[in-house]
Amino acid sequence: MSATATICSEKNFAVQTHPVKAPDEEYFFEGAEKLLELWFCSTKGITDTSLRSIPRSEIDNMLDVARCKILHSKHNESIDSYVLSESSLFVSDNRVILKTCGTTRLLAALPVLMQLAGTYAGLDQVQSVYYSRKNFLRPDLQPNLHKNFDAEVEYLDSFFEDGHAYCLGSLKQDRWYLYTFHREVEFPANKQPDHTLEILMSDLDEEVLHKFTKDFAVDGKDCFMRAGIDKIIPAGADVHDELFDPCGYSMNAYINDTDQYATIHVTPEKEFSFASFETNQDLVCLYSQTRKVLQCFRPNKILMTVFANDISVKGKDAQQQLWDRELPGYRRTNVQFVRLETETLVYAHFVRKAPHDLTSSSDEDDGERSD
Repeated sequence: MSATATICSEKNFAVQTHPVKAPDEEYFFEGAEKLLELWFCSTKGITDTSLRSIPRSEIDNMLDVARCKILHSKHNESIDSYVLSESSLFVSDNRVILKTCGTTRLLAALPVLMQLAGTYAGLDQVQSVYYSRKNFLRPDLQPNLHKNFDAEVEYLDSFFEDGHAYCLGSLKQDRWYLYTFHREVEFPANKQPDHTLEILMSDLDEEVLHKFTKDFAVDGKDCFMRAGIDKIIPAGADVHDELFDPCGYSMNAYINDTDQYATIHVTPEKEFSFASFETNQDLVCLYSQTRKVLQCFRPNKILMTVFANDISVKGKDAQQQLWDRELPGYRRTNVQFVRLETETLVYAHFVRKAPHDLTSSSDEDDGERSD
């Protein structure tokens, strides 16, 4: 009904009408991130250049396209670390990792990143692509590009020929999507051990959620210590983090003199609680670190992935343990192994055991193995 005056001819007077206000839509935030990792190379064999030479202003413009912004940054000799309004960005010499949550348009930034790599770093070719995400709780709220995985695959295929798309996990529960592409190049970089552990956690313990609010902690540094994040990150790592108002937490860390990183993001609202942990560090046993993460967040549902190339001993060890061993207090519902173009992947899904299913086995940490 219009808000303008309507003339009632029978009684010859104006009746003012008003629209009925629709109820406010319940607040929701999609904590699950979209994750894009790109490895670049030069068709001319250029080796003395770096993606880190891209100007900050150009990075800001690229993130505007993705609909997020930089809150603060830290740098060492090998990596630039950015905490974003929606997750994280890491830039090293020939690799970019962009991770964004909420309703960001991450893939819209892809052509901008490719152009910047060529213009400022002479890295005019994408050697490898990894795009992944968990299924969204509310895909209907995502921008059109990200409403479903088929649309994302079609978009990525417009840039990369012969890409591969996967869906891991049961279609009746949480699942994980992955798009990969790898190009054999004339001037390959020297191959180094490489692995990535990612833990995606949902339905967090209610006693944990309040630790990531301004009612509990003053700022990111305070939250880092009081919420127990300090027990997860390897000793000596350089950390910068953000505690959002009124709630939510993001943290980046890197190991000095390396391009090894760790990142954590927490959406603590009870109705859609979510937390993620990702790292490529090799200082401590990844299985031991996984247990520390779970002890901190106590999620009811876990989705885990471990990538490893053929020469990553640490990654292979973590994959084997994820394949062979249960996590104390959890029941594994799914485990899968995939051989990709240049590495292997182990995927697993866990749910917390009901109290009557818990055994008397100790949940104490096994210790940090170095092998």
